[in-house]
Amino acid sequence: MPKTYAFVGNLNRNAIPGEGKGISVFQLDDHSGDLTLVSEYLAIDNPGYLAIDEKRKRLYAAVEIPAWNENMAVAFDIDPATGALSYINMQPTLGNTTCHLGFDQSGGLIFASNYTVAELGAHPGNAVAAFRVRSNGGLDPAFAAAIHEGPHAALPTNRRQHGHCAVVSPDNRYVFVCDLGLDRIMAYNLPKQGEGLTLAPEPFTQLPEGAGPRHMTFDQSGKNAYVINELNSTVSVLHYHPESAKFTISQTLPTLPDGFSDTNTCAEIALSADGRFLYGSNRGHNSIVRYAVSESGALSLLGWTPSQGICPRNFTIDPSGKFMLVANQKGGGVAIFKRDIETGVLEDTGKRVALQSPMRIVFGTFA
Repeated sequence: MPKTYAFVGNLNRNAIPGEGKGISVFQLDDHSGDLTLVSEYLAIDNPGYLAIDEKRKRLYAAVEIPAWNENMAVAFDIDPATGALSYINMQPTLGNTTCHLGFDQSGGLIFASNYTVAELGAHPGNAVAAFRVRSNGGLDPAFAAAIHEGPHAALPTNRRQHGHCAVVSPDNRYVFVCDLGLDRIMAYNLPKQGEGLTLAPEPFTQLPEGAGPRHMTFDQSGKNAYVINELNSTVSVLHYHPESAKFTISQTLPTLPDGFSDTNTCAEIALSADGRFLYGSNRGHNSIVRYAVSESGALSLLGWTPSQGICPRNFTIDPSGKFMLVANQKGGGVAIFKRDIETGVLEDTGKRVALQSPMRIVFGTFA
């Protein structure tokens, strides 16, 4: 029988509120939603973001340590029988505070996004770096990178860069980098081995000042994308123009209920597998916001579900679509919710996984 594993990256260096344990691996019971710990990989520092290649049975982790000028991307093999991880190799990400890893559509390239909180001008200081994946799953050294701040940036600016995700277009033509420091989604031509990152015909999409675009995802049609804006607590609907790499903002909705005035920052965004519902996380309101998605891609705000913890940095819907796992970074561990596939409604199961500082959850199913 196929086995489904949940891989959870945890802070384990100067973590708040306590010390985590690297990467925790759980087997999911897709009938009850129960998680059973089957493996841990401890020999890694602050694996804050994970990306999985199910087809090739590999996991990739971003080491996120702000005190270092340069962080790392780490490659692992996955044992499909046990979920255990085996180290392959690691490569420097050419930037600081690596917070996201994303594949191109072939799975042959990985892009690392660097928040870059190091001192302005500190080397190497890149907001994004591109890696070729080796045949054994390991990573070659980064072959392309781009800086977004200062006079030597791709587009010179005096604002501080804060790259937070790199997403490749469904047609595999461009890589889009959400930079919440610049309030821009930068657009690059997808590089080939030996090439640098060159700006696309439309080099960026400007979001409102202070929006802070953080994470984005495309819909199944490839015609629309959704970006969650960390700083002004909104979600924007973007219409994609493939000939130019341009996005047109067609709609922006709040992630918070009317009347909420406390501090809040947004984090994750994800579509259900059927494309009918969009979810986002609020850190401060400590909730998961839910939207209905129309055939045109427009959103309708449906409501909120408490995250049952503090600071829901990440959430993930399981492969069956029946459960959502929410990683509450600063208290509450991983909360397990039952999800109604027809309505998108989340119901707290009361089940928790007591992890100290969970940051990112990815699923993998293997025969």
